[in-house]
Amino acid sequence: MARVHAVEKRGKSFRTKTLRLHPLENLVFEQACAALNRMERTQLMQEAVIHEAARLGVRWTADPVAPLTSSWPYLPDRGDEPTGVRVSITVSLPVAEIITRAAEHVHASEPLFIIGATLAHVGRLKACFKAIHADSPEEARAIRAGLDRIKLPPRYQYARRPKRS
Repeated sequence: MARVHAVEKRGKSFRTKTLRLHPLENLVFEQACAALNRMERTQLMQEAVIHEAARLGVRWTADPVAPLTSSWPYLPDRGDEPTGVRVSITVSLPVAEIITRAAEHVHASEPLFIIGATLAHVGRLKACFKAIHADSPEEARAIRAGLDRIKLPPRYQYARRPKRS
């Protein structure tokens, strides 16, 4: 007797998010990706939104997230300058849902949450990332030097952590 396998039809496991970036934002993301050994922009942005969502308390739990006590400080200041670059990133369904939940939590659009979270992430990398898993001390220095060259708006800059003795 032949076994019949039911084939379950499912949708795509990824979603595309389209972002309109100011030239400075695009430059920051390009420089960060280059400094991090040519990391893909999507990977940088996914790491950033997951980190920021967790920092905000938005994670996979049944517990409600405590409301913000002040406005989210990383909302990009768009001013009147038009966006000049359109990019798309692809994220998994779970990451797409985290983005939606976190953006709602901070009262921002999804694109602005992704951009603000990524700018803040680059600021934290500049201040804290040591590249301890680089292939060599020279590569670690090159990565840190590449991050150091990135010029960020003041709201995304963090003081360097003092070295431990």
